[in-house]
Amino acid sequence: MPGSETRQVLAAYAVGDLLELVLAGGTAGRTWKVATSQGGFFLRRRGARTSGEARLAFDHGLRAHLVARGLPTVCALKTTAGERWLRRPEGVYELYPFIAGQPFDPQARGELASAAQTLARFHLAAAAYQPAGPPEPIAQYTSLGFSAATSGRMDDPQLQRENLLAVQGLATTPEEGTLVDRFLARVEEQEHHYAGAAYAPLEGWVIHGDYTPANLLFGAEGQVVGVFDLDWAVPGARCRDVADGLYFFATLPRHLDPSDIWSLTDAAQFDPNRCAAFLRAYQEIAPLTPPELDAIPRAFAGRWISMRLEGMAKVAADQRFRFFSRQAEAPLRWLDEHWEALRRQFS
Repeated sequence: MPGSETRQVLAAYAVGDLLELVLAGGTAGRTWKVATSQGGFFLRRRGARTSGEARLAFDHGLRAHLVARGLPTVCALKTTAGERWLRRPEGVYELYPFIAGQPFDPQARGELASAAQTLARFHLAAAAYQPAGPPEPIAQYTSLGFSAATSGRMDDPQLQRENLLAVQGLATTPEEGTLVDRFLARVEEQEHHYAGAAYAPLEGWVIHGDYTPANLLFGAEGQVVGVFDLDWAVPGARCRDVADGLYFFATLPRHLDPSDIWSLTDAAQFDPNRCAAFLRAYQEIAPLTPPELDAIPRAFAGRWISMRLEGMAKVAADQRFRFFSRQAEAPLRWLDEHWEALRRQFS
């Protein structure tokens, strides 16, 4: 964003004179660290799929609800016109107070437990949120260009099947085609066991939708001091967030570049001990029901397929199939083989 546009955005806020602007990353949207004569701020431009008025109202209403209940998040600052966001031709901007903190340290077990407990507190607090209007359909896969269909839920297996059929057309070898066939078979199983009547008992929560280290900050004592990026917060099944937490916080330590979609979606290796620690910490605050625990592998499968489908839109067209297919089945197979043993610890 050129300096003149930066100044135009910041001119809508009473935050003093701009002193410094540093690009902070992002894959769907963009973020900047801002220093002004009045202090530090965090500026972000949202992705197009989460910039509808109903989505914005849900997000910002939820933030205010969580802040009022003591969750470690912050509300966007108001413009001089009294609005929580600023819509411009190039996108929707939000400005937040700058929160000091450190990124997730996978070697710090205290941070793992705090991430799990904060997620549980988030779910308990968010469950009471009453939005002003109906939720907006989720445009999860529209940026791929395969289909304009939307859904009322995250990781809708019907939409995944529709988009996987388009991915099948990108396969250039029999082996690649067979890989997509196996994913289509998984999605068909999801349609029977993680949708409709089978999914309904899992609902009734508000989920974060993107519970990853990129969206948390930690304090010196290992506690979560900031939960951010509620762009994908929607009504849904909390086991989906728990699956997210297991994959992004309880796998073997690895470096993640929050501005690189390849890094964010690389296959990681689940660590059974770390998974057990994450689940145990979550259970201390908001115990999952047996059906919710049973559903975690399916919740992860839906999330994992979504990560690879959505991420394809952020890479060059000639790299799309390679992006989708690299180590595509590794974490799914690990859960196929090991989840039951891990699950028995929480019976």
